[in-house]
Amino acid sequence: MTAKGIEITEVNIHPIRNKQTDNPLEAFVRIVLNGQFVVNSIKVVNGKFGLFVSYPREFSKKENKGYNFCFPITKGLQEYMSERILNEYRLSVAG
Repeated sequence: MTAKGIEITEVNIHPIRNKQTDNPLEAFVRIVLNGQFVVNSIKVVNGKFGLFVSYPREFSKKENKGYNFCFPITKGLQEYMSERILNEYRLSVAG
């Protein structure tokens, strides 16, 4: 499956080991797009309404807010990436 020509060609899941019960972070993820572009530091987070994908951010103490480094800007791409990443995460923890 692709989203307007963008395909996730590789997904690497790195589950958090020795996880503390109050920590919502479940895993770090690395993806490759179209075999040519890598995105590191994607997170799988267990939030109030279940698992979701969080993209790399930088937090500015001066401005007291965070900025995403990269993220999908269309709903179709966001849904495709989230579905693919969460499916791979579920497979990795089930196996």
